[in-house]
Amino acid sequence: MTTLQSGNHPLSIRDGCICKTQKLLVAAPHPDDFDAIGASLKYLSGNGNPLEVIVACTGSGVEDSYRPGLTLDSKTQLREDEQRNSARFFGLPGDRLTFLHLKNDEDDQTLDTAENLITLEKIILQKKPDVIFLPHWNDTNAGHRSIYSLVRQFALRSRLPLTLLLIRDPKTISMRTDLYLPFGEAEAAWKAELLRFHDSQQQRNLNTRRHGFDERILSHNRQIARELLLPEPYAEAFELEAYNKTDGIDTVK
Repeated sequence: MTTLQSGNHPLSIRDGCICKTQKLLVAAPHPDDFDAIGASLKYLSGNGNPLEVIVACTGSGVEDSYRPGLTLDSKTQLREDEQRNSARFFGLPGDRLTFLHLKNDEDDQTLDTAENLITLEKIILQKKPDVIFLPHWNDTNAGHRSIYSLVRQFALRSRLPLTLLLIRDPKTISMRTDLYLPFGEAEAAWKAELLRFHDSQQQRNLNTRRHGFDERILSHNRQIARELLLPEPYAEAFELEAYNKTDGIDTVK
């Protein structure tokens, strides 16, 4: 992805720095992580980039009060159903969405293990992406950190030319912004509707934070736009890591 490795940063995705032919893969540690960068994925998908999504199965984040009596397996199925519904609203074909049953810890977050690496390796090799969207390593969420570690291990082991775009999430502690996708009120309204398909998370945020999951993410997007001094009111942000066959990691400075 030489366009990304040249010029000044940060770059707007709208300026064509990601080629239309490049295959995109989202590696999501939870249902709803795909939706948190929905504006960027909608733009790139509409631009012609082939898009695939893999989601680690988990029942975490579903409060017992949401639907009393649900088992962990039932909570996992609930979150999977929410993700399928949001993907359908997005327009993602059903065969482009894959759920991974990985080994989880006691909090039902993905573990960074050799077994999980083998599972993830197989699916990434099947999908053959050029660009992978995934959480940042500098994050308070254990599942986010594990998925980053597993994908990075794959990138180093495979020696394939590969670009990782690390997502700035509300739980990201700090990161460099290399790419961003600015967007306005109409796209924000569409994204809010996308996020609300995750009703278990919408209600949990209303209960614990006094605002919905939709507002939590869009408030974060407003903050990014302010920090970047953009004319648009919202933005999604990414840090880039580029890998290649001969040199290993080549992080953009």
